[in-house]
Amino acid sequence: MSQKIEDVLRVLAGIRGGYQPDKPGAIRRVRIQVVHQIAKQRGVECQTISDAYIRRLAPDIERTPAFDRLVEEWLASGSKMLQQILQNHASDRSDLVRISEFFSTTA
Repeated sequence: MSQKIEDVLRVLAGIRGGYQPDKPGAIRRVRIQVVHQIAKQRGVECQTISDAYIRRLAPDIERTPAFDRLVEEWLASGSKMLQQILQNHASDRSDLVRISEFFSTTA
């Protein structure tokens, strides 16, 4: 699996685990915590992890608010847009399989 897809899916998994729809700004708050945690685990800067869902998913997603909006649509209403964008950026079959597996699980 490509590092880009791995990083994005790890961020999404963390957000999904900490998402509280009844709290304003929950996506942003949880995303920041998750990015810091992943960066620390990998021994890289937070920007390296953030780049996976900002710059490396361009032109589909170019800024953090756009990413947060797609994540919220996915979590709140089951939107498939985020999954489709990731599939468009998959490097190989293993990326596609991992994306499909991720979005077919609920936790």
